[in-house]
Amino acid sequence: MTAYPYEVQLLLRLVLAALCGAALGYERERHGRSAGLRTNLLVCVGAALFMVLSKYFYYKTGEVAATVPVAVDTERIAAQIVSGIGFLGAGVILKDRGGVRGLTTAATLWFNAGVGMACGAGMWVLPLFCTGLGLLSLSVLKQWEEHMPRDSYKTIVVDCTERSQPLLADLTHYLTTRHWEIVTVNCTTTHTEGATYEFVIKGIWRDPDLVTGLRELLNVEGVGRVRVA
Repeated sequence: MTAYPYEVQLLLRLVLAALCGAALGYERERHGRSAGLRTNLLVCVGAALFMVLSKYFYYKTGEVAATVPVAVDTERIAAQIVSGIGFLGAGVILKDRGGVRGLTTAATLWFNAGVGMACGAGMWVLPLFCTGLGLLSLSVLKQWEEHMPRDSYKTIVVDCTERSQPLLADLTHYLTTRHWEIVTVNCTTTHTEGATYEFVIKGIWRDPDLVTGLRELLNVEGVGRVRVA
């Protein structure tokens, strides 16, 4: 092979990667994410370029004699793409107020690299299908996910004027009757006869339901103050 016989096709692979990456990047950009249109486009095209180089770089004119057999491991560069994108994705994951942000954006970059690799390998249907599937996951499923009931954790701190086993039993009974699962209970005693109970609870609730439940908890005899930590 004396020249690039598929040079135009290789360029078309990169164009397809740019379109797929731009489609997924636009969705992230529209939601104000740090890795948006340009980042996702470059990731997808870059992955496609590395795949093209992995498969065809040894076909360059004059680089390899026709009589010399060449054994090339085309999977080696592809494997490095996967690990390299992992470092890039780690940069967009942030811990904020006890939670984690950026996981979806990092997963999009990783997913986008796979789309680019498929484009660079010469596939057409697979990257287009995956791009559509990615857009479906980021848009339609996101709206469905927001309305899906899910368990969440809250830490409720109850300051009591007395310290007794019956009072703890009353608090436990009150929380469980509201279908809140008690994960852990910690008790801190004070210099007086009072005590502070810290309940980590799991349940499905809306904010108004939580406020109402905490307000009614004040009616339990021996409870002085209730707050969410």
